[in-house]
Amino acid sequence: MKAEARAEEESVANKATLELCFIAVVGLIVAAAFISALSYDIVSARTPLFIMVPLLILIGVHFIRVKKTSRSIDVLPILSLVARGENQRFNIVAGFVGWMVVLLALITVAGHYVGIAALMFILLRIVSKEEMLFSLAITIGVTLMIFILFEYGFDIELYRGALYRIWAGDADF
Repeated sequence: MKAEARAEEESVANKATLELCFIAVVGLIVAAAFISALSYDIVSARTPLFIMVPLLILIGVHFIRVKKTSRSIDVLPILSLVARGENQRFNIVAGFVGWMVVLLALITVAGHYVGIAALMFILLRIVSKEEMLFSLAITIGVTLMIFILFEYGFDIELYRGALYRIWAGDADF
């Protein structure tokens, strides 16, 4: 019974520590975007400023709330576990974030359709070890559905990628 309670306490401490770190990282990113938006013309800056000011307030309030509820938690030992790669929950989240960074890079370079299709194929074929035909069918089918939905259904042209823009002669991006 005692070991169970200790494991539960440890799990809560891990969650609270990782949540504090996540809030801090998101807060820093939003603060950097806010500072960047201050250099825009006032007409262009209205939307980012009206979104980011309340968001920064909410991030600050949430950080304080989590910090108060986890006052007795010693953050440094948990962060040292994370740094050594011994926190399984963090490793899963970091892996997911890594795949999202890969997707962002693929979209930036090759565009939405190629990026989505490439990541989907990688996840299906390499990570999930699905059959080649199944991986190709799902990748092509879903990408085609997204293309038809956005291009014809919503009449929205998704980003084509830096390579396409360079190939098309557009050097301004």
